[in-house]
This record gives sequence, C-alpha cells and structure tokens, in this order.
Amino acid sequence: MRKIFLNLVVILFIFVIPIYSQQKIKDFYLSNYKEDGSRDWEITGKEAQVSEKYVDINNMNASYYSANNVIQIKSDKATIDKENMNATLKDNVEAKIPTKDTKGYTTITCDGPLEMEHEKGRAIFHNNVVVESEQGKLFCDKATVLFDKDAKKIIKIIAEGNVKIVQEQNVTFAQKATYLEDQKLLVLEGRPNVIYFPKEKVN
Repeated sequence: MRKIFLNLVVILFIFVIPIYSQQKIKDFYLSNYKEDGSRDWEITGKEAQVSEKYVDINNMNASYYSANNVIQIKSDKATIDKENMNATLKDNVEAKIPTKDTKGYTTITCDGPLEMEHEKGRAIFHNNVVVESEQGKLFCDKATVLFDKDAKKIIKIIAEGNVKIVQEQNVTFAQKATYLEDQKLLVLEGRPNVIYFPKEKVN
C-alpha cells in the first residue's frame, strides 16, 4: 500500500506540479524505493517551494539507505535539482556517514554550501568544515568526501585549505590532507607541520 502511495506521490511530483510555475508544499516528503522494494532515499522538510527544475526546501532532512547503513544529512536550506536529484545545502549543514569496519559515524559540519551528488558517491563541503570521528577532529576550508553509494560508507576524504588535525593533545597543520579509509592512511601535503605532545609518564 505504501509503495502504491509512493508511486502516486512521485507521479504527482514529476508530472502535475510542473504545470504550475511554482507550488508551495507544507511538511514536504519525497522518497524513492529500489527494485527489490527496499528504501533508497527519503527527503523531508518543513516547507518546499517547487518550480519547474528545482525544489527549495526549508529545514531539510535526508536519509540515504543501504541494507545495513544510513547516511543522514540535514540543513536549514536546500535546493534539489529535479532532473538528477543532486542537492545543494547551506546553513547549519551536518552529515553523518557510517565508517567502514566499525559501527560508528563520521560527522561533518560546514557553513555551506554542501554539494551532494548521490549517484556519483560524492559530497563537497565548503567553509568552516569540521570532520569528527573516533580518531579525532579535522578542520579545513573544503572537504570532498567520496563514498560507496551502495554500502553508504566513506572511501576517501580530501581536505583542502588551512587543514588542522587534532588527535588527543597532538596537532597537525597542512594545506591538504587525504584520508584513505581502507588503509586507515592519512597523507599530508603542503608544508605539513606536526606539534607532538608526549604523554607524561605516571610513576
């Protein structure tokens, strides 16, 4: 029954709404299902302004599903391209992406915009980016996250511009840092500088 309702919503969204120049929808909801009947993604918002090519959403929450994981993204404002479902988010942007081989999440925040290209498995975060995981915190101007769009897990994070990495008491600075999730490897470029504070020995 829900799948039938979903199909009707999608048909309405694609074919009926474009008849009007703009349409405002309260308590916006849109979702998509895979061929096997499982959820692919869903998007909700307090209010949406629908035009011929784009959907502008206030207080957006988006979830992208796999069999075992969920990528969760939210922001105060978002614009979705109806043709390819790519999204641009801004203001209080936050993404939670499952980390490989653990049950934890990597949380990424930024001022925005965030350019989300789900089908390409790519998300680009801009301005005051903070990446936080079990391993520490990373600060930078821009972060490009490549993720497995089927498993919904991180593959690589490329941080650029005024990179600062904090792990316990140790601080690292660089202009670029690339983190490879499979290898648990961090590659620093652009005059990296490491400030190391050894732990005090307890007698």
